[in-house]
Amino acid sequence: MATTFLYIDDDKLKDAAEKVQGFEQTGLRVLTNQHKGTWENQMKFIKENEAILDGLLLDLRLDDFPNEDGERADFRGTSLAQEIRTRQKEGEFKSFPIILFSGNDKLEKSLEKSGKDLFDICIDKGQINAKSYDVLSPQLLALAEGYKTITQSALNLSSILDTNIDFVDERFISELNDLANNPTHVIAGFLINDLIGKQGVLVDEQILAARLGIDILKSPEWEKVISSLSPSKYTGVFSDGWHRWWMTSVNEWWRKVIKAEKYLRSTPASIRVDLIKKGLGIEKLCTAEKIAKADSEEFWTLCKGYNRPLDPVDGLMIDGQENLYPWQDVEYVSIDAALKRKNNNVWKKVAKLEEERLIELERQFRKNR
Repeated sequence: MATTFLYIDDDKLKDAAEKVQGFEQTGLRVLTNQHKGTWENQMKFIKENEAILDGLLLDLRLDDFPNEDGERADFRGTSLAQEIRTRQKEGEFKSFPIILFSGNDKLEKSLEKSGKDLFDICIDKGQINAKSYDVLSPQLLALAEGYKTITQSALNLSSILDTNIDFVDERFISELNDLANNPTHVIAGFLINDLIGKQGVLVDEQILAARLGIDILKSPEWEKVISSLSPSKYTGVFSDGWHRWWMTSVNEWWRKVIKAEKYLRSTPASIRVDLIKKGLGIEKLCTAEKIAKADSEEFWTLCKGYNRPLDPVDGLMIDGQENLYPWQDVEYVSIDAALKRKNNNVWKKVAKLEEERLIELERQFRKNR
């Protein structure tokens, strides 16, 4: 039976349906509905369709346009999501994911952090294209399935990770187990935002490649490296929507499969690549290059300005990371990207403690011109 998401918008049905048509694939369907005008009618409609509902897609501003009956909604997406979450907590509604699907201008103007916490993920309508659907559709399916898994595993949350937890940071496991009596959406939010969405215990493909010293785009045999690392792949809840690898397991692979004597972290990229080629018996791998003004090739992160491999010693910490959990990695921008303000709409500004260093670097490189 297909996984079913309900999409609620204030646009005309035909226009609204076209916006979400790209999400549909084998095993996933999206039913489009206009808002029902009144709060009571909307909640009644959701309750009546709860049996077939695996998730909800909501527009933020449901009160911009009247529905086909000429009724203007007396609520917004956030207030609707808040009420659904409350009723899920009270057991009146079953637990299912809620995705915000709205224009970025509306998101920035109308949504505070507390509002974002109501939604599992936020999708910007304005940035959607064919490639986006290839990424987002599996995420919708993974969210729907993941909610069911979490609900069924409430008494043994660590089991949803599908791994030997003895090798997982005990501080993370402790935080996860502390959430045992919380609503499903709180647990899901913690996993998506603080495990899957942050580098550290798990890493994504780009960070993985950076730590192995490999330039993916120039390496035809990258998939052979990925295949060799399959035992390190995260297979727990939501894994079908987000590809991640356990970093402790990657380090074990480096030691046992590649048979490296030095730690991965302290090995230069060119040597990492040579050892991987030898260990796997392959040739078509290309070493990632340093960013301008960087000295080290012991890459361990990505520059947020260039999205290229970087050793943190050649970077500056970006702002807004004061409340990271101990298992989460700090994000950096390279010196060159910071000086040129490259893509600073992504990283905004450097951390307060890095401001003096940046000023000094600006002076230094101005003199060297």
